[in-house]
Amino acid sequence: MELSGLTVELVLSWLVAELALAAALQPDHGVNQRPPFWGSHTVYGNYSGDILLGALFPVHQMGPSDADCGRIQGEDGVQPLEAMLFTLDTINNSPQMLNGVRLGAVVLDSCDSDSVALQRSMEFVKGFFSRANRHHRVDFVCGDGQPPAYRNNSYDRMVGVIGGQSSAVSIQVANLLRNFEVPQISYLSTSTTLNGPKYSYFFRTVPSDVNQAAAILEILKVFGWTHASVVYSNSDYGNRGFQKLEELASSYGICFSSPLRLDQERQDYDDVIESLVNKTNARAVVVFADKMATGSLMHAAKARNNTAGLVWIGSDAWSSRETVVNGVEDVIEGTISVQPLVQHLNGFDAHMDSLDPRSATSLERNPWLAEFWEETFGCHLSAEPADGDTRPECDPDVRLSVGGGYRQQTYLHFVRDATWAFATALDDMHRDLCGGRPGLCHQMGHIEGRDLRRYLSNVVFKDQNSQSFRFMNGSGEGPPRYSILNFQRDDLTGRYSWKTVGQYSLKEDGKANLELRRNETRFKARSNYTFPLSSCSAPCQINQVKVKKENDLCCWTCRTCGHYQRVVDEYDCQECPPGSLPSPSKRDCVMVPLQHVDYSSPWALAAIAFAVFGIVITVLCGLIFAVHGSTPVIKASGRELSYLLLLGDLLSFSLTFVIVARPSELSCGLTRFFLGLCYTVCYAAIVTKTNRISRIFTGRPRKPRTRYTSPRSQLVITALITLLEVLVNAAWLLYRPPLTLVVTPTREQRVLICDGLDDSSYLIGLIYPLILIGFCTVYAVKTRKCPGGFNEARYIVFTNYTTCVLWLAFVPLYIAASDHALRTVTLAMSLSLSGLVQLACLFFPKMYVVLWKPEKNTRDAVMAHRNTTFVTMACHAAPVVLINGSGGTRGRRQAPLCCHRHPASSCGSDGPALAPTVSSVSGNSPARVTSVTALRPDFSRWENITALRGGVIVRESALGSAGFLRRRKHSV
Repeated sequence: MELSGLTVELVLSWLVAELALAAALQPDHGVNQRPPFWGSHTVYGNYSGDILLGALFPVHQMGPSDADCGRIQGEDGVQPLEAMLFTLDTINNSPQMLNGVRLGAVVLDSCDSDSVALQRSMEFVKGFFSRANRHHRVDFVCGDGQPPAYRNNSYDRMVGVIGGQSSAVSIQVANLLRNFEVPQISYLSTSTTLNGPKYSYFFRTVPSDVNQAAAILEILKVFGWTHASVVYSNSDYGNRGFQKLEELASSYGICFSSPLRLDQERQDYDDVIESLVNKTNARAVVVFADKMATGSLMHAAKARNNTAGLVWIGSDAWSSRETVVNGVEDVIEGTISVQPLVQHLNGFDAHMDSLDPRSATSLERNPWLAEFWEETFGCHLSAEPADGDTRPECDPDVRLSVGGGYRQQTYLHFVRDATWAFATALDDMHRDLCGGRPGLCHQMGHIEGRDLRRYLSNVVFKDQNSQSFRFMNGSGEGPPRYSILNFQRDDLTGRYSWKTVGQYSLKEDGKANLELRRNETRFKARSNYTFPLSSCSAPCQINQVKVKKENDLCCWTCRTCGHYQRVVDEYDCQECPPGSLPSPSKRDCVMVPLQHVDYSSPWALAAIAFAVFGIVITVLCGLIFAVHGSTPVIKASGRELSYLLLLGDLLSFSLTFVIVARPSELSCGLTRFFLGLCYTVCYAAIVTKTNRISRIFTGRPRKPRTRYTSPRSQLVITALITLLEVLVNAAWLLYRPPLTLVVTPTREQRVLICDGLDDSSYLIGLIYPLILIGFCTVYAVKTRKCPGGFNEARYIVFTNYTTCVLWLAFVPLYIAASDHALRTVTLAMSLSLSGLVQLACLFFPKMYVVLWKPEKNTRDAVMAHRNTTFVTMACHAAPVVLINGSGGTRGRRQAPLCCHRHPASSCGSDGPALAPTVSSVSGNSPARVTSVTALRPDFSRWENITALRGGVIVRESALGSAGFLRRRKHSV
């Protein structure tokens, strides 16, 4: 250990200050009113030993001023001192401890004052300073060149200090001893100031006030005392304790109104009692103060005699202290206090009973024993009493027995633990350094404080439950455990005593565990032992928060949170996010169940049923087309494009199963891609068909044969038209990938939908099909006068009109619908309805003819205008006959016939010329002219009649002879 310049300066400054103080206190008549401590006789106890411990005990009370001492203290002074001496006897008599090394102690009186304790601790400091000057760096030498020695270097053997008792004393002493690296163990100091690295040489055997404050609040919570007063002393112990109480109170739902601080020197205790009784309606009063201040407060309460309705909650500094209780038992009755775990020190009662103030050995170890004896028994031990001393001489047979009024203090086991901690650390050091050799070896002739601190940190204790815990510096001795005491009056004897009614501890997970026996806890007898209520207002309901009153911040009115609000804390409400509702406890927001359309939804089942019906009809139509594919009606409709149209309808119906499925990225992507594609496939086929018919039957005379009218060409054209929609949809999916969204249409709904379903973006895929519908309508009008088998203008137009009507109804409903399930089903139903309209308008008429009107499924009917079975194709009054069958003469290719009114007009138009209408014949029967129509001859379009595969055209020869008909089979 090397003393820093700061330490040397500290000691020298202190010596100078003492000299100055002595000079200032020297009166003119030369009598010292307050001599310096080295000039006065310092009383100390001496327990001889090879290794010494310093000890500070409050043998006397604090006097009128900080520098004076008062009356002797039996329970808080003599008892802990004797507990240390008793423990030293036990250690030195144990053959297992220290192996022949005797542990001793030097005891000083702190007078329960931090100033006196600091002053008398300098007795230790001078020895530590002398030791450091000799064993480390020599800063001072005497005239003979030798380092100065204090008390013949006896303090070289002092290795640590036990004490003090109060936190104020321990703080002052710890600040001094840490400069010399001297370990210190307190047996009752609980202030949180002593926590932390600054006091690395400070240890204690009691838990800190952090846990004591939590224990007090737990008691208030159990009794339902949500509104309490607090009184604390103006000391480090009181200030720190109140600070911790205030810090933790809100988490326990407790409010302290008008905290009152006690100042020992300037406090008017009557005003404190007046405030507690009249200025607040709190009945529970927490007193976190030292015993001197609390004693004065209780005597003031007794003098006013108006505190019968108050229940005191005491801290460990004053509860169970006889000096506080004596004379005010009726005021303190019913008090509930918190004490570090109360244990009985076995064998100590017999030790106290064996004390003899006349024994020289007892007086050497405890020089205050005689004074304590005289104070306790009201007698004098001196053979010649002082003048005016009327007390009788003490009985030599009287002893400190339980029956004689002696009562063991509840915390003496902490003094025992502090002494055993030093003994255990020194025993471990002796075992390591001396190698098992008995006695004090050379290596332990000088013990460094830092080495002893390391051994102290490794000391392990076992509690009464055989649970091990490590002795730790700064923060306490291990798991905090407290006894809950209740000050009660015995109904039979009328005597007052502290009764243990519970225990407080912390579980392994850090949670508090309060075991309180409520049936054993009693209040004042005059109150029928029933504790008063201490709450400002009735507790609020689970959906309410507190609104503080202006005149008393601990009192409140209750306000109900909104229907969609949760309770954040006891004073605030908070809106739950959309799609969530307050939980039953109103403390959290719980997400409402996720809704979505799936196959179990009634709406979805209706759409699926409709789609299944459409699929069945589509399949039936496809089968009928396949079975009757060689008939004129089916041929005239264009089988390849009809199959493609049926495929589009099948896609429309099948897409319903994707639309009403649970939304996923796959289902959302398929819906967006095929929504417009289904319409595109259907109307691309219709556009291709009508365009083909229009190009064949419309055109100028003598124009070459129309190109791209074969089935393969038509399929390629349809594919090209559809490809544009495929590219648009693919680009759309790449630009905006399919996603699922959770939307909240209302506060109580949370719906899973596809991205885009909540806006109009799905309609993008329908723009291109709408354009195709327009082209279909135009071509349908242009082919309205073609032969009946090719003329689907009415059906196509009706289909388009119906589809447009559906869309006009669907789009507003889709946009305006707030129910996403309705939107989804509307989308699916619109596809199915469009498919059924196409089946009904474009396929059902053909199915009707094929199945129920086979007489109309002929070439004559297919080539007839509108509903007639005759074809007018004469030129220059030449009759033309349409013949069923394969017989007949093939017509000449160089003289094809087609009739029209104008070169640009459609087929079958009326003209100014007259032509005979030839009736249909079978086989080689001659044709019969039934009527004459004004026609204009045209021989240029014969090769382009496309709907008659395998049909036979027979016309009269150029000379007009009706008997020679020649057939011509024309296949397109």
